[in-house]
Amino acid sequence: MTFSIIARDTRTGAFGAAITTSDLAVGSRCVRLCHGKGAFLSQHRTDSRLGDLGISLLAEGRSAEEAVAEVSRSIADIGWRQLGAIDAAGPGAAFHGQRMYSIYTHSIGRDCLALGNILANENVTQAMAAAFEAAPDAPLAERLMRALEAGEVAGGEILGPLRSAALRVTGEAGIDAYDLRIDISDGRAIADLRRLFTAYGDRQAALRKVALTPDDVPVQRALFDASLARIRERGLTDRFTSPLHPGDWSVAP
Repeated sequence: MTFSIIARDTRTGAFGAAITTSDLAVGSRCVRLCHGKGAFLSQHRTDSRLGDLGISLLAEGRSAEEAVAEVSRSIADIGWRQLGAIDAAGPGAAFHGQRMYSIYTHSIGRDCLALGNILANENVTQAMAAAFEAAPDAPLAERLMRALEAGEVAGGEILGPLRSAALRVTGEAGIDAYDLRIDISDGRAIADLRRLFTAYGDRQAALRKVALTPDDVPVQRALFDASLARIRERGLTDRFTSPLHPGDWSVAP
């Protein structure tokens, strides 16, 4: 009951994923990414430890085919699992366990792999890969969103409604460019994710600056003034001393 896509951006070394399902909180379970190295999916009666193993193998430099093969040999109940991987160079690889009872497919496109189970039809993942390939000049996150939306339009999962979705794209220094999650939706998980993605905009640049060079980011004036006033009101300047030396902070106008 999950359909997803993993992809790479050969220009930046970023890897990304977009995923949705009718279950809750899918973003934490199925996707594993490593910047510059690869992406791994583990879904259908998910065991997140399989994704952990898969991405560790890709991080070591193993190919997608090697990683999928090794993970598929790692547990006895692999028949319930569906795996997918791409590495920094190859075409990607997938595994479908023999205990899967539904329509399940994977489609490999240029720099992407779409994967799905409990699908409404056999064309869903192909539509996702085609949508990803159709926008080669768009940013990776946008291409992933379009692929997820195309999967829904093509039929998506067989029953639904879609209750969670996630979008993640890696960045340098171990800081993701995007890690956006809809953990519970009223059945419009992909539309909710698109709305969150649009609202998020280009905040990744500002958040990278906060993480890497926090001294270069001014404090917001309204928050600064309100905080210092509250400290004074409550007589807490002995404990919180910022009102005694406010010039120690750079404050935005």
